[in-house]
Amino acid sequence: MTIPVRLEARPEALPIRHLGDLSATERPFEAPAKLSRAELAFRIFAAFRAHPHINNVLIHIARANLVQVERSLNRILDQATASDLLFPLEQNMVDLMCAERGITGKILKPYFHATLHRILAPRDAERLIRHVENLFLELEWKAQHPAPPSTVPSEPTEESGRARREPQ
Repeated sequence: MTIPVRLEARPEALPIRHLGDLSATERPFEAPAKLSRAELAFRIFAAFRAHPHINNVLIHIARANLVQVERSLNRILDQATASDLLFPLEQNMVDLMCAERGITGKILKPYFHATLHRILAPRDAERLIRHVENLFLELEWKAQHPAPPSTVPSEPTEESGRARREPQ
């Protein structure tokens, strides 16, 4: 496949300011089309794959199953998903997106926020960020307050019952 290249008569290179260099008030904002959750998950997944370190970490934690990473992002971004329904990979991804622990967390959290703000309207981006942070806070609370062991009395076994009936 060949791609035709058309050169301009006056090749001028104009400097382009990167949107990341602009403050939020200077950015030209056009309301993006409403994205489905699956499309949003795909775009975030593509952004994560474009970052070399984040891509390597996701490959590692997903055991090279990148389809599962995209599915996990889709579930994480679902507003109806509760923290107790998250699979271990999803819990790990939420931790990376929020905790700022280690090198990856310090890279991924701002990258995730910037990606959401680049793709979505500011209000929608903030709503999703709050949702993911709530999932993280719930997971952290559960880790710090594990459920007490069950205190259901066990059924006596036949042997233990026989020992009580037999005189010694």
